[in-house]
This record gives sequence, C-alpha cells and structure tokens, in this order.
Amino acid sequence: MLNKKTVVLNTLLREIHSGELSVGGYIPSRRQLMRRFQCSRTVVERAVAELTAMGFLAGYQGKGTVICASGKPGKAVIRKMNVVAAYDAKSFRQSLACLLVNSSEFCVPVEFIPIENAEAEVNTLCQSDTLNVYINPGYNLLPLMNYLKDRNIPQLLINREFDGFDRIYTEPAASFRQGLHFLQSCSDAPLSVISGEPGIKYPYQSLRMLNFYRVCCEAGITIAPENNFILPFADPEKNIAAVEKILRNRGVKIVVLNSEFSLPLVKFASARGLESGKDYHVLAFEYILALANIPGIAMIRQQYDVFYEELKRYMDIITYKRNRSFVSEVPAKLILPPDA
Repeated sequence: MLNKKTVVLNTLLREIHSGELSVGGYIPSRRQLMRRFQCSRTVVERAVAELTAMGFLAGYQGKGTVICASGKPGKAVIRKMNVVAAYDAKSFRQSLACLLVNSSEFCVPVEFIPIENAEAEVNTLCQSDTLNVYINPGYNLLPLMNYLKDRNIPQLLINREFDGFDRIYTEPAASFRQGLHFLQSCSDAPLSVISGEPGIKYPYQSLRMLNFYRVCCEAGITIAPENNFILPFADPEKNIAAVEKILRNRGVKIVVLNSEFSLPLVKFASARGLESGKDYHVLAFEYILALANIPGIAMIRQQYDVFYEELKRYMDIITYKRNRSFVSEVPAKLILPPDA
C-alpha cells in the first residue's frame, strides 16, 4: 500500500500525462485536494513540492499552481532498459513475476542481464540513453555501479538502500510493530529471535536487524542474550537445531528474520510433536506459501507489486528529476494467521 503523499503525487502525475490536467492550467486548490484524498495539507504540499522539483508544476503567488510540463511519450530520454538480477531468465520470471519488466508497458526494449555477467556487459550498461535496474544487488556490484554513476548513467536499485543511488526498497518497521503486537497478545513467554549472520553477501541483513531491534526498543521489549540466535545461512535445516532449547518452553514466541529459516523451524518443531498456534507462535520475515493460513504463524510480505508501480513512476519522471535523488520506501505488509 502506497503512502498518502505518493497516492496524491501519482494521481496528479497520471492526470497530467493524460491531459486531464493540461499544460498552462491550474491544479485543484490545496483544500480541494485535501478533501479528495482525505489527507492533511502537509501531505498535499509534499506531493506538489516534489512535482514542482520534477518540473511538472510551477507556483505563482496569488494565482495558484500551474502545470508547466506534460511528460507525454516522446519526451523520454530513456530508449532501453537493462534489468540486472541474480536469477536466470526462467527463475526470474517465476520468483519475481510482478517485477518482470514488460517492454509494452514501458515503451522501451528490455534486456535481462544475469548479475554474474554484469561486469562483462559494461559496454551494454554504459549507454547514456539506457536505464539500468538492479534487483537485490550485492556489495560486489558497487564498483561497477559507481563507475557508471561517474558517467551519469541512469541507475535504479530495487530492494537495496545503498546511499547515493536512486532506489526503491522495503521499509519493514511498521510491519515489525504490528507483528510484535500480534506476538505480545499470544502469550507471556519471552521473545526469541532467529537471524542469519550479517555479511558482505547479505547487504540487507544488518539493516533488517537494526530495524527490528529499534522497534523492540521503542516498544520496551527486551530480548535475553540466550534467546538471540544468529545462524549461518549455509544448511538452514541443520543449523536450526540450535534453537531446540527455546522450543521446550510452551507458548514460546519466535521472530524469524530470514525466510531461509522459517520453514526449517516449523518442520523441526513439528518433528518434535509441537503444534504452531498452541505450543509456539512465529513472526516470519518474507511470505512463504507453504506456511500460509497456518495457525500461530504471521508473515511479513514485501510488496513487489508496489515496487513495480514505483518503477513505472520512476520511468515517468526520470527526464524531469533534474539531478534530484529518487528514494521510495515501500511498507511491508503483515499477513496474520487465521486464528489472530
């Protein structure tokens, strides 16, 4: 779900593109926009300010805000899109179907480049009229991305928060708050955490852990050192055995910060005769279909469909960014179990 400011911005942008709001005309008053979108004046002002910075609007004191650019097709400077991802073409379509960039929707050719081939494809990535979209890039790509950045090649990161780059990424804090509220209502048992080890191969891990522990601090939740499990990503089925001692406490509440450990945990507990929703409760980061609708298991789902809409918005405004950074935080969505 997009925040209010983005909804206002996207709607006005769409109406400018369609001609419903024509160049030389005025946008509705701030009060009209507040009523239409059921939002505060601050939200409206932020959306208008961003569209003004992009070059679509201009404000004139005493007169209102004028549409000064249409952004209609034909003005775009991007003539091709490269999608760089750590998946082969087949699994990419299966794993991130909602991010499968469709040429017809973006009106430019799209080329898929496996992430391991990125450096060898530097000439392809280095075209000034090309947008390079990276899905879940690792730190190992930073030298290449900085090389392209120095040459003013348009680049957009999906689900990474590397400073200095345009990016669309998941902001999990709100869902952590909701998920912790769910767990706190389940039992009085202490909270336990299972997390993968941070490392250069997992650039998201440190930020995810920091977000989670920050939310715990805000809520006054203390997690005992013996209930913190930082596990190697290699062989999750084997490493999950380290949590056996916490499962001896009935009603235990477990936060799992990585999808790699969620299913092995449930299988491990089931093999010991434990029943989710009765003997233990789980808040899992990432949505796993095999765990859907199971009592006692809530999941945080990243909204890749919203990422896709934000990618389309980025393509709409890239010509008018005027060296301003593009940063879009997409809230994750909490999926509660049927017994919640």
